Amino acid sequence: MLNVKKKLIGQVLLENGLVTEETLKHALEYQKKQAPNKRIGEILVELGYINEEELSQALASLLNIQYIDIINVDLDESLINKIPIKIIKDYKILPIKRDEYGIILLGMVDPLDTEAINIARENLNTINVDIAIISKTGFEKVVLDLENKIIVDQALKEIKVETVEEAEELVKSINLDDTESQPGIIRLVEAVFKQAITYRATDIHIEPTSKNVKVRYRIDGVLYKGFEFPLEKLPEVVSRIKIIAQLNITEHRLPQDGHLTVKTRNSEYDMRISTLPSRYGEKVVVRLLDKKQTILDISNLGFSKENVTKIKLMMSEPYGFIVVSGPTGAGKTTTLFSMLKELNLESKNVVTIEDPIEYELENITQVQVNEKIGLTFDNALKYILRQDPDVILVGEIRDEETLRISVQSSLTGHLVLSTIHANDAISTIIRMKEMNVNQEYLFSSLIGIINQRLVRMLCNNCKKKKRINSDELINLITRGNDNEKELINDQIIDNVYEPSGCPLCNWTGYFGRTSISETVIFNDYLKELIIQNIPLHKIKKIINKEEKQKFLINEALEKINQGITSIEEIIRVI
Repeated sequence: MLNVKKKLIGQVLLENGLVTEETLKHALEYQKKQAPNKRIGEILVELGYINEEELSQALASLLNIQYIDIINVDLDESLINKIPIKIIKDYKILPIKRDEYGIILLGMVDPLDTEAINIARENLNTINVDIAIISKTGFEKVVLDLENKIIVDQALKEIKVETVEEAEELVKSINLDDTESQPGIIRLVEAVFKQAITYRATDIHIEPTSKNVKVRYRIDGVLYKGFEFPLEKLPEVVSRIKIIAQLNITEHRLPQDGHLTVKTRNSEYDMRISTLPSRYGEKVVVRLLDKKQTILDISNLGFSKENVTKIKLMMSEPYGFIVVSGPTGAGKTTTLFSMLKELNLESKNVVTIEDPIEYELENITQVQVNEKIGLTFDNALKYILRQDPDVILVGEIRDEETLRISVQSSLTGHLVLSTIHANDAISTIIRMKEMNVNQEYLFSSLIGIINQRLVRMLCNNCKKKKRINSDELINLITRGNDNEKELINDQIIDNVYEPSGCPLCNWTGYFGRTSISETVIFNDYLKELIIQNIPLHKIKKIINKEEKQKFLINEALEKINQGITSIEEIIRVI
């Protein structure tokens, strides 16, 4: 029997400092006028004053029962299997474990639901049940994982493909809406793809280890664990993927690349497949590209107003060289295509050289690099110059020859856009200066540099306010680097949030990504500083003071203060 204290949930939340009297009063008025059938706790969550976990913990205190963080608990599968998944979902119950006295700990979202308790007892075939409260968000995460596991387990049981000939007889088309009716091997592969799309993943990693095969998904730039399956099933899974990607199913010793198209009711995805022989079998990495993904305007990529103004100013130049720099996965290509949208494409001949082609844009000519036949970036550039281009987009400066031709092209009346790997805008210029290219030509052609990173955005549905001292924050972000601290000047940080986790963000605490950037227009003043070989940190300090130039650290702090991203995310990225 639950021991209900003579208190209301609102009082407990007040005592714990989770709500104020003002917010509680507002929630009570809302309940009276708009939601009389809802509990006050639900309304406080709905209005954003508390999250599901805080409500569950307060309710546990009120009822004098334990709160269980269900996401981080190992469930007893033998107990879970006794209750049909539909009943688990309908009554929001999860058997957790059985103690040495035979008492089963039952996790419940609503511990006052006596019908749910009776249903659990009936299915578990016992009256010895102890109640614990679990959060709704945690429950939904665990149930989603259980449903995926059921699909995968059933598919694994049905896999009977043993030879290459049998594998080649499998249906080669793929439509994720028909997964349930497919044979085991097809269902398993499509379950992997379906889960990736559900989680908004950009990459799938299927990785063989000494014990099993792990599936991981890259979501907003970070890898998250998916499900696992036995190592002996790997050959069938890899064979299935190779068939639909039109790869050589008999070749296991060499890496292979291919692609396939996957359809869902709402979209169509282009999947780039890469296989790599490893110690325990072939590893497969799949890159997902949503064909309906639109190219955003430059002002919608997360750039500050100041940087948007600078970028548009650079794009207004009739010719010259513009470079976007940053590490792999920093969104450089997305920025380049958004910059192209700033042009009047009807009146210009725009040609791109890419590897691979990621976006499709009307009124431009796109060329795919093919190194097997000698169509490299530098070779393609030579032929493109005979095509009377106005604007040339070079996917990446990979070598000195590509840089040299790009610079020469920009000096002969073309606007050239490209990317390069570098840590910041000033070091990008220094790196190109040190490559085997005419320095005077480079400096004459260079319009400006955009250096950027992608950071995960906090989920607006579940982010939590965090208390932190401003000096402590700056020390964390700069890692105690005095040179970086000097660039911050008098920036005020009084608003800090941290990730929590909810169904909307798949319990990661983040939803989507945005850019942090620094945009430097190359002028004579900066040119002289670089020619004099002044150290990088001193150049930054000088142009920060003399030209009010902002850098990555400044925009990072602004994004934190606006509640867009977290301290931990900024530390991870820069």
